[in-house]
Amino acid sequence: MNTATMPIVTENYATSDTRKYKTHVLPRLNEIEEWIKQGYTDYSICKTLDICHQTWIDYKKSQVELIETYTRARAERNNLVMNAMFKKSTGITQKIDQQKVTKDGDVIDFTETIYVAPDVNAADLYLRNNSEDYKSAKADAGNLTLIQNNFQLPQLQAQLQSIDEQIKRLESGTVVEVEVIEDK
Repeated sequence: MNTATMPIVTENYATSDTRKYKTHVLPRLNEIEEWIKQGYTDYSICKTLDICHQTWIDYKKSQVELIETYTRARAERNNLVMNAMFKKSTGITQKIDQQKVTKDGDVIDFTETIYVAPDVNAADLYLRNNSEDYKSAKADAGNLTLIQNNFQLPQLQAQLQSIDEQIKRLESGTVVEVEVIEDK
């Protein structure tokens, strides 16, 4: 590439870039933190702040206040998710407000309490992310299971073949095994 046609970045550009950070981002750090907690994407935050996405990426790398804001918001958001995952993995009771219409046409409000059973997948995911002992035990058990399954494979194939032969014999109806018992 010819160096004569390359754009030259001047200090004025960098100064205006910093000014936009000071006018558009810095005064709204609390709002930005809430947006991140709520799961807003970088693109939606940029659009709301009227900032170019690449400029936003640069700010996230260079502006200490913004880096700290992201760190706090993500930590809180992750804690909320992990708390929800823990509740789901241990089972919860929920109260549900409902309405019922009687034969007379009256509407009765009532609250029903339901129990949501523990979710094994949620428990597994929670423990994998929070327990080093569980991670190592899970890895050891996973390797052992693969080895055990490989040793049992020939036995399972033989059983499957035997079942297939029995099914074919029953479907054909030509072969009947009968034992005659004589009365004395």
